[in-house]
Amino acid sequence: MNCKTRLVALMIICMVALPWSGSTAAKLIEDLYSARVDVSSQASQQRQQAIRAAFDQVIIKVTGQSALLEHQAVQSARRNVNDYLLQYGYQRQGSQQQLEATFDGRKLRQLLADNELPYWGSRRPELLLWIAHEQDNNRRQLIGSGDESIFTQQLRTFARAAGIPIQLPLLDLTDAMTVSPTDVWGRFTQPVAKASRRYASDGYLMARITRLENPENPDQTYRLDWSVDVESRRLNGVVYAQSEDWLAEPFVNDLLQQLAKTYSVVSSDQQELIEVALEVQQLQRWQDVLALEQFLSSVASVESVRLQQYSTERAQFTVVVRGSEDHLLQTIQLDGRLVSQDVSPFIEPKRQQQSVYRWVAN
Repeated sequence: MNCKTRLVALMIICMVALPWSGSTAAKLIEDLYSARVDVSSQASQQRQQAIRAAFDQVIIKVTGQSALLEHQAVQSARRNVNDYLLQYGYQRQGSQQQLEATFDGRKLRQLLADNELPYWGSRRPELLLWIAHEQDNNRRQLIGSGDESIFTQQLRTFARAAGIPIQLPLLDLTDAMTVSPTDVWGRFTQPVAKASRRYASDGYLMARITRLENPENPDQTYRLDWSVDVESRRLNGVVYAQSEDWLAEPFVNDLLQQLAKTYSVVSSDQQELIEVALEVQQLQRWQDVLALEQFLSSVASVESVRLQQYSTERAQFTVVVRGSEDHLLQTIQLDGRLVSQDVSPFIEPKRQQQSVYRWVAN
């Protein structure tokens, strides 16, 4: 088989959609279908309870909705959790023993699709978190990447469990010359956006942690209100806790729920299949074509990818998506390896109907 024949053969695929992620910005969550649960022993009964708890965590991670744990189909799958289990093992996190379980992603996606439940794939936007908290002396301070407070440790732990890629700023001299705690506290987006440009992230989040005086509910002594800008979208929320240390979990849960609503898709047999024509320029090597095809096939709404024509100057693809092309185009924008190109008004009408991109991956 010559190289050209091999190229064509390798490019004809039909894959059920996986997740979503990118190059310099979006992150691929490699453990999307895995979860860890603390255990005190390796006894059979406790192991089964831990596997079910891990299953619950994965369902929340891929849907963003804890309420779906009460869905009849999810409850049925939970009772037969071993049908979805690929592997489990034990490890230690410090002095704490943990069970890690990994579930079959294909079966989970099918479970959600069969019941028209939302699914958020593994290609997810990475967020840079600018968090200002008010200290006892009323001074405001930013939380940086070197912070090891209980809140920050829990923030990292819960974000990882939720499948939300996060960064904290370095807070070095470069940051100090660009942004201040007052900028974050006052939601002044211009200096924060400027300071965020040096970090490879998809968006930035600003949050304020405040201690409330004489709250009606002692469990709401501390408040965290947040706002995130990602891909020209703005989301916001507010959570409360009895202690600043305990704010991380409700904050991550709130963020997960809102991001999942924005990015998840619902796949079902009732959704219409739509063909999307893409023209991609500068696919010089067969490795580039394969990389592009693998990326397109990994988008959650994509059913299949077909190469229609190929030359080193221009390649024509037909991408079959379920429901809407919006999710595909959104993911292309997030990934960053396909750069949109302006189409000349003088080209043939057929090509004017296509989305035209230039491949810029190394």
